[in-house]
Amino acid sequence: QSVAPPGGTGSGGTGGGGPDIIVVQEAENKRTLRDLSEAAGGYQWVIASPDEESALRCGVLSRYPPVSTKAHRVRPSDGAPSSVPRHVLEVELDVDGRRLLIIAVHLKSKLGGAEETEPERAATAAFVSAIIADKVVDDPNLAVIVAGDFNENPDEYERVDHAYTTAMMPAEEGAGPWLCVTGSRDAPAGPVLFCPWEESTGYSYLYQGTPERIDNILVSQALVHDGACPFRLEAFSAEPPEFAVTSTGAPIRWDQNTSTGYSDHLPIQALLVFTP
Repeated sequence: QSVAPPGGTGSGGTGGGGPDIIVVQEAENKRTLRDLSEAAGGYQWVIASPDEESALRCGVLSRYPPVSTKAHRVRPSDGAPSSVPRHVLEVELDVDGRRLLIIAVHLKSKLGGAEETEPERAATAAFVSAIIADKVVDDPNLAVIVAGDFNENPDEYERVDHAYTTAMMPAEEGAGPWLCVTGSRDAPAGPVLFCPWEESTGYSYLYQGTPERIDNILVSQALVHDGACPFRLEAFSAEPPEFAVTSTGAPIRWDQNTSTGYSDHLPIQALLVFTP
């Protein structure tokens, strides 16, 4: 799960506590999202991707009105292994007259092998990258957030020792059918996305006891450069709420047999503020 609250007014357009925008993955249905909205303080707009063959929906809860919403179903290239197709949810919000583009994703898991399933993650990443490139050509100062469960770490290319290209690639590798990411605020503008994990401690997932950062909030360079963008990325945090973790900091995952617990993923947060 990922949380992305634009700050500045604190309570969004309709009041209430908590973040102004929540991005959710693995929602069973829209009713689940509405229940979450009510429990989290109330969100006037609840947006969900279309029905999936399993609980793989993305959702956006917002206190700001959507200008447009689109759901894209991405399939891997011919001949590549394919699992249940997943929708990419594209939502443009009107934040007190400011444009904010949210792209919610849930990339394929590594079940079946990391390298074997990489083409599915890469296909989605390439599609999202193309959306962003098209948008920033028209508006270089557009605030874009790509949030969700990527099922791989931002430094995955390093972790696999450059054995194959991954869905997220370091910006120095250049443009390609992937998402270019960087932890540097000095990177050139364009479709390169800033990844704030390098400036933060913590993790979002434990795999066989190893901390991973497979949940991400990536932002367009306009959000970290001085310019005409109406937002600025002020802070990022992976500090989990105390109720959602054990005494050792491990996520308390949902147990359907006892109806207890929360999630095997931890929420992450980004704070945006309005620029003058």
